[in-house]
Amino acid sequence: MSRTHLLFQITQIIRSRKFTTAQYLADRLNISTRSVYRYINELSVSGIPIISQTGKGYWIDENFNLTPLHLSEDELIALNLGAKLVKAIADPFLADAAQQLLDKIQSVTPKSNLHLMSQSKIHAPLQLIEPQTAEYLSIIRLAVDSKNKIEIEYSDQHNNSTTRIFWPLALAFWGKDWTVASWCETRQDFRAFRIDRIQSLKKHKATFLVQPDKNLEAFIEQQRY
Repeated sequence: MSRTHLLFQITQIIRSRKFTTAQYLADRLNISTRSVYRYINELSVSGIPIISQTGKGYWIDENFNLTPLHLSEDELIALNLGAKLVKAIADPFLADAAQQLLDKIQSVTPKSNLHLMSQSKIHAPLQLIEPQTAEYLSIIRLAVDSKNKIEIEYSDQHNNSTTRIFWPLALAFWGKDWTVASWCETRQDFRAFRIDRIQSLKKHKATFLVQPDKNLEAFIEQQRY
C-alpha cells in the first residue's frame, strides 16, 4: 500500500469512528504503531485537524468536512447492506475491502444521513461461510486472475474422495454455497466444484492458457444442455 493511500485510509478510518487508537490503526492497516504516529503527525502538519487524548485515542474535529457524497436514503441502505453481505460471504481480503468501502462512505456522508449506515430495519448475517471455505475462496479467486492450475482433494455428494487438477475459470455464489467453474484436467471436461466440499487445496506454479473450447463462455454454453 502506497504512502498516499495509507494517509487517506488513516483519515477515513478516524473520521468514521468516535475514537480510534493507534493500535487499532496498526492492526487494520498491518503497520507498526510507530508508523501510525509518524503518519498522524504528517496529517496534522498538512492541516487535517486530528485531536488526540490519552486513554481515548484520535478523532477529527467535527467541523472538518470533505465533499459530501450525495446518495439517496435507499442508495445508502443498499450500499451498507451490500458491503455487509460481501463481508459475510467473501474471502478475508474482499471482506476487508468491503469494510474500507463502508468507512469511506461513512466519512463523506452528511450527518443527517449517517443514521442510515447503522439502521436496524434491514440486517445482514455476520458470517455465512466457514473460515476454511473463505481461505480456499481467496486462493481460487486469485488463481482465476493469474491462471494458475489448482489441485484439490474433493468429496462429492456421496462422500467419495478424488484428486482433481483443474483450471479455475470463474466463481459463483448461489445464496448458500460458492462454486468454481472449471476445466478439469483429470476428467477432461467442465466441472463446477463446491468450495465447501474441498478437503485440501494446492495452487500450482504451472499456469494454463485459455482455449476457445476450454473457457468460461464454453462452460456456460455447456450448462444450457
